[in-house]
Amino acid sequence: MFVSSLDAYSGKSAVSIALGLLLKREGYRVGYFKPVGVGRYVGNELVEDDVITVSQTLKLEDDPSDVCPIVLDKPYLEFVLSSDPSKLRERVIEAYDRVKEGKDVVIVEGSLHYEMGKTIGLCDEELSSMLEKNVLMVVKYVDDYVIDRLLSAKLRFGERLKFVLFNQVYGYKTSYLKSLTERVLRSKGLEVVGMIPKDSLLAGTYLSELFEVLKGRYLVEPREDIIIEQLLIGAMSPQSALGYFRRAKNCAVITGGDRSDLITLALEVPNVKCLILTGNLEPPSILTGMAREKGVPIVLVPYDTLTTVELVERVFGRGRVGGKKKVERILELFESHVDFEKLMEVEHDRG
Repeated sequence: MFVSSLDAYSGKSAVSIALGLLLKREGYRVGYFKPVGVGRYVGNELVEDDVITVSQTLKLEDDPSDVCPIVLDKPYLEFVLSSDPSKLRERVIEAYDRVKEGKDVVIVEGSLHYEMGKTIGLCDEELSSMLEKNVLMVVKYVDDYVIDRLLSAKLRFGERLKFVLFNQVYGYKTSYLKSLTERVLRSKGLEVVGMIPKDSLLAGTYLSELFEVLKGRYLVEPREDIIIEQLLIGAMSPQSALGYFRRAKNCAVITGGDRSDLITLALEVPNVKCLILTGNLEPPSILTGMAREKGVPIVLVPYDTLTTVELVERVFGRGRVGGKKKVERILELFESHVDFEKLMEVEHDRG
């Protein structure tokens, strides 16, 4: 199965994890392959986050350079101009042959989105054809127009695009999508295998990821790597802030280190799981002591509040899908809202 998407950050890795875990539960020997990834440097090491997360979660032992044979380590246009497409395709096929050895099934995850790589002949359409895989298109329901984009993708993939999985669907849209499936999508050769509702836990970001992008320092260190589901900006009066704090769920509050009134209030509300203090201004020691006692981490950053928010928004909602809590939720949602048997029936028919 080739897992593709219309947009970046649609949930391909989460779907790959769910498929892999369920297949392993059924007794299959499972492999995972991501032909083209986007890397980042951790020290001197180039890593592809999705590959690390999925491989660790599925407890796979294949060489990472085989699991993801092409990792972008430079701007895309520079990579295109410096690459030989025929050699890249050859590298993909050789790596895939090594990964699939001894496996009953290999889950292939596409690039950021299905069109990426077209310039060098390595977009998802070409890769799925090269590897002879049926395609499951993960569609993040950002707006109603994704339906038109889905049908355009079907024209590109042809018969290989058989399955659609809608992700992050607001509840009231479900009935519309069911009607659409009956009236439009099925007649176009698309089988909708599930509609996963929007989930704040999966959309949340681990505190460690926020800490990494902020490059701050802990005044109070976390007892564990918590998941932040919401961000609140503390720039109002305590009277106005109280209602926001109470309605939020597992939130981080970003405010100035000199706002002792808001910091005190936030520490009294159980829904506030972390404080991010801006301006390199440390609060009174009595407040850090209170935070330590309650187990609420405090991150101090040198930026102003606006810059801090901009940095946090780079990663918020795009965090990794690993970790026990997220993996458990992924499986729970997948088993409740996806027709796994339908996917497996067609794969068995292909042999």
